[in-house]
Amino acid sequence: MSVKTMSYDGEPFTKTIELSSDKDSNYIKANEWMVETFGNVESVIQFVDKEAGIIKGKYMMYQGQPSSQYASGTASYFAMITLRVKDNASKIEVEPTGKFTVAKNLGADYGFTPENFKTEAEVLVKDFEIYMKSISKNDEW
Repeated sequence: MSVKTMSYDGEPFTKTIELSSDKDSNYIKANEWMVETFGNVESVIQFVDKEAGIIKGKYMMYQGQPSSQYASGTASYFAMITLRVKDNASKIEVEPTGKFTVAKNLGADYGFTPENFKTEAEVLVKDFEIYMKSISKNDEW
């Protein structure tokens, strides 16, 4: 069994989304997306400032595997997600937090790599864009 630690050398994933709604509506929608996306108890919103239009949280991208008597485990992996909103636009930034650890055991890799981060970050960014452009649940009640 071997364990390898890797760094992420890329830029955070960011996307600005043009919208046709005001800052308050965009803030509410971004906050709803964050709450719905952060389904794991270890994913937490850490900072909110409605006036500035910022929501920031720690998101579990990969749930690690605990060690056993037969194999050493891999650590969970988190990313920081920052949402910024203003009139007619919102922005998402997904930033890695720390090193990536991959364990190799009996020819199989376990863990979370920079490539896994890129794939997951792209999915989060796209999901946020779709959510922000959709009709709000609050608009339909």
